[in-house]
Amino acid sequence: MSLTRRSLYPFVLAAMLDTPPRERPSLRVLDFPAGDGVLSFALAASGFRVEAADLFPEYFADGLERARSSGLGAASLFERTTGASLPRWLSDAMAPEPGVDPRVLPVPLDIRCVPADMEGECPLPAGSFDRVVCVEGIEHVVDRHATLNLLRSLLAPGGRLMLTTPNLLSLRSRAAFALAGQRAFKSYIDEYTSVWGRSPDGSRTYHGHAFLLNYFQLRYSLHHCGFRIRRLWPSNWSPSSLLMSPVIPLVWAATAYSQRRAKRRFVSYQRSGLAPEDADPPYREMMRHLLSPSMLFNATLIVEAEAVARSA
Repeated sequence: MSLTRRSLYPFVLAAMLDTPPRERPSLRVLDFPAGDGVLSFALAASGFRVEAADLFPEYFADGLERARSSGLGAASLFERTTGASLPRWLSDAMAPEPGVDPRVLPVPLDIRCVPADMEGECPLPAGSFDRVVCVEGIEHVVDRHATLNLLRSLLAPGGRLMLTTPNLLSLRSRAAFALAGQRAFKSYIDEYTSVWGRSPDGSRTYHGHAFLLNYFQLRYSLHHCGFRIRRLWPSNWSPSSLLMSPVIPLVWAATAYSQRRAKRRFVSYQRSGLAPEDADPPYREMMRHLLSPSMLFNATLIVEAEAVARSA
């Protein structure tokens, strides 16, 4: 997509619409956290069986009312809500069957949004979804393992998690962290401005980007919560990172050097029984991810992970 496309949602939508239209009606999808429903509406219109969950379901109710009063088709509503103009191939991919124009495709308005806490109470039954979409949620929770364990429990065996989070290992973010200790020069974490909302009774707090995590931390947590990374999807481009591309050879050398000790320890762990004998060393895959365009040039990580047997 265009290098100037700043919204993340078209990229998440594109990743989900990689599923052929004939398969979508059989797939149960949970959008959690659903926010104002921008992704829920688009996925439901595209043929998926969608449910939504959020700590603040009132946000979803507001989005549902706006969708109802807009009178717009699914693709047009998505564009208005995200501020992004969809390329023709992506809007066409929304069609649940041939001959349907997504710009006039009705938006399903019967999607339910249940009140649920990503770290606590969730009324949804275990194993009831084939896909869980978690857009910009994991960096807002205090206990990410509690969240990932919950999402894992909601997935049927072999189900997929589509998770996004700000990319702390883009070239731009690496430079900003080295100089300012923050992922970007225009963002800041402090105890006041990083609280983005509270319920009127004070029982629910919407933490901002207070719990950011990088690829290494996310990979570790996914592994120990019963997931295996299957793919990194492209997302919104960082022009600053593109301008810094001449430093990639240095990044390659530093990444390769930093793995040396871990590789030796992995062998010793296998010999001592601390790691399974049949476990594949993760370092080649990690190197491929760390040096991919999705990692170096994208402002957001979009990770597709499969629900697998939990590892020790």
